[in-house]
Amino acid sequence: MTEPVSYTHDGGGISSVPFRVVASWPAPAFVENVAVGPDGSVFVTVYSGNRIDRYDPGTNEVNVFATLPAPPMGLAFDEAGSLWVTGGTMRSAPGYIWKIDVGGAVQRWTDLPEATFMNGCAVHPNGRELLVCESVSGSVLSIDLREPGKWSTWLRDESIAPPPSETLIPGANGIKVRGGVAFITVSARYAIVRVPIRADGSAGSVEAVWGDVLGDDFAFGESGSLYVTTHPAQSLVRIDASGKRTTIAGPDQGMAGSTACAFGKAPGDKKALYVSTDGGFVVPHRGVVQDAKLVRLELGEGGYPLLGQR
Repeated sequence: MTEPVSYTHDGGGISSVPFRVVASWPAPAFVENVAVGPDGSVFVTVYSGNRIDRYDPGTNEVNVFATLPAPPMGLAFDEAGSLWVTGGTMRSAPGYIWKIDVGGAVQRWTDLPEATFMNGCAVHPNGRELLVCESVSGSVLSIDLREPGKWSTWLRDESIAPPPSETLIPGANGIKVRGGVAFITVSARYAIVRVPIRADGSAGSVEAVWGDVLGDDFAFGESGSLYVTTHPAQSLVRIDASGKRTTIAGPDQGMAGSTACAFGKAPGDKKALYVSTDGGFVVPHRGVVQDAKLVRLELGEGGYPLLGQR
């Protein structure tokens, strides 16, 4: 897509935090998502390379962890340490779900014949489902984590679909679960919404939380702050528990095409946030596509745990 002339995005004031580029991929490269494993290793989806790479914070080495038959998008770990991956060629059916074990062995888990834009994912609090954003249809899909090939629509709502006038920016994009509530970025509507998870595991009603925010992916800090990657807005924004917004990193801190973020888990990493970027692969910064990056930012707080929540 081309860079919009203007945004309704409100990033608040600017107050940068310490940062360090820990890995990079030569342009043009599209690094789309990031997740941190139980041992603190950082995994990224290299959409442009049909693979998942692993960064070791202890050695600073990057290695190929798994190669896939189609481009990967979203990532999420379950409590057993298996890595779940969404993917498929954007704007083309079908979509896919893969399960990858700790050794990097890939299992093709579920095909989604009509899905054209698989995106972010999160493990349901019950531990038996993977909630997956399908960015075109205004849907969150439920993937059964016990039976390959079994899935259903967990949520379908017009408010998380792109408006008819917007054909390029995704609707439902990133998803995280906190305190029994699913939070979803709806990029094309410049909004973040919440969906309460009912006692039976089904979706409640969609509720607006924050507007005027061009969110791609996000992570919750332990303080209740939300850290949002803004992709075409080339920044990382913190929304604190009171709703105050601050842009804490921009292009000068490596945020050109900021796609996703996750808190570290390794020793010395627990108050660091890792941000993946595409270097402006989709929307170049000042007309130039940079190397894709994995950037480590020091935040002074840890992340909210993503598993075992109710």
